[in-house]
Parts: sequence; structure tokens; C-alpha cells
Amino acid sequence: MAARRADIAERITGWDAKEVLDRAIARGVIDAVDEGFEESRVSKADLVYVAAPVGAIIEFLRTRASLLKPGAIVTDAGSTKREICRAARESLPEHVSFVGGHPMAGSHNSGVEHADAELFRNAAYALVVDESNDASSSAAGRIADAVRCIDARPVTLTAEEHDWAVAQLSHVPQLLATVLAGSALEADLRLAGPGFAETIRLGASRWAVWEDICRTNADEITVGIDDVIAEMEFIRSSLVRGDFDSVGEAFGDANRLMQRFQAASKRDDEK
Repeated sequence: MAARRADIAERITGWDAKEVLDRAIARGVIDAVDEGFEESRVSKADLVYVAAPVGAIIEFLRTRASLLKPGAIVTDAGSTKREICRAARESLPEHVSFVGGHPMAGSHNSGVEHADAELFRNAAYALVVDESNDASSSAAGRIADAVRCIDARPVTLTAEEHDWAVAQLSHVPQLLATVLAGSALEADLRLAGPGFAETIRLGASRWAVWEDICRTNADEITVGIDDVIAEMEFIRSSLVRGDFDSVGEAFGDANRLMQRFQAASKRDDEK
């Protein structure tokens, strides 16, 4: 929908379960079914965007490589990058370029009914490029241009840098929300306010999506959890000792981070 609004595609086709495709066509999200992928022959698509759980993206790269036409660019929206990029290197033919992608925008809602052309506006959009490959670098430039056209901000980094960063900024927060929701199962929710709702919002996320994320980034997520446990142990011990100055300093650190984040968000909005 964002690509259509930006007028960067002549024809948009899709491949999914029939009932999903029917709804997508009816809503004008896609123009037609991709007959190549539907009938197991070479697709006519110049750009193939694989938006699926991480495991399904890897399976697509390993089983559908022969259906990609020479000169095609493949990118994805997977939440981890090391395993996906490895599958692309091992499976895609030389005449196909791959650019790993991850838009840092989304919702716990799923399905074409929740599609939103505004989803990417001002969002960071990670791009993983094989700089040793000239074709990949050229394709990355074209994907970066497309990302800007849908009002997102391309951020280029390695697969390793990506997986470490999102463990800290996305994966650990998801698990914290899940754990917090679980710890409140017996609480009297009549007393829950908007702060609690905002904190556990990610608790509505689907395990069907997050299982692959946890499987493919477990090492970095574990490091992030260790950091959180250390911080929580420090706060706990400070409370036990009555050292409320240390607790206050932790609040100060958090306040300063929020100020940096809000300032960066404001600059992006002004752009």
C-alpha cells in the first residue's frame, strides 16, 4: 500500500494462501496473484519482498530460488538477520541479488485487514548489505531509495550488528512484557491503568511469530536478559538496603535515555 501510494511499482502481485490473496485483491492491496510462485515457474517480479516469520523466509530462500528471474532483487522483513542472510548466500543463484531488511515498525495485529500505508512513516529501516558484492551493493542502493519513498529511514549495518541491537531494543522488551503480563495473572485488573496497559501491550504478540525470532537470536537475547537481570538485582538490593539514592539515579539514567529518544524522534518528524 505504501509502495502504491508512492507510485514506485507498476504492478504489485502477491503469493499466500488463497483466502488471503482474495482479501488482498478485494481491498486493492495487490493487483493479482503471482502466477510464477503459484504455478512453480519463474516469477516475473523484479523485486520480491518476503514478509513472513523468520523460518518461513529461510524456507522460501531455500526452496524457491529457482523461481526467481535473472536480475531480480530479493529483500525481506525478518526480525533477525544472521540466519536469513546465511540462507540467502547459500541458496540464491548469482544472477539474483539479496538485501536483508527489517522495518522497525509493526503491530501485534496481523492480517491484510490491518494493513496500513502509514506504517513505515519516520520508522528506521535496517538494511544488511554484502559490501564485498558489487551487485548486492547496487541492489541495496535501489532498496534504500524505495525505503525513502515510503517515508522510512534506511539504516545500513551488518547482520551481526543488527541482531545485537534488536535484541536490546525489541526482543528483550517483548520478553519483558510477556513476563510482566504473566506475573500479573492473579492481579485485580480493575485497578490497572493506562501505564500498565502500555507496558504490557507487547504481551498480545503471537508466539507463532516470536518462536523463530527466539530460535535465531537466542544468544544475543540471552545477553540482553542477563543485562536486565543485573539491573533488576541492583535495584532490588538497593531497596533492601534502603539505598533510595541509587534507585533515584537509575530513574535519572532512564529519564536521560527517554530525552535522547524523544529528541531523536522529534528530529525525524521534522525531516
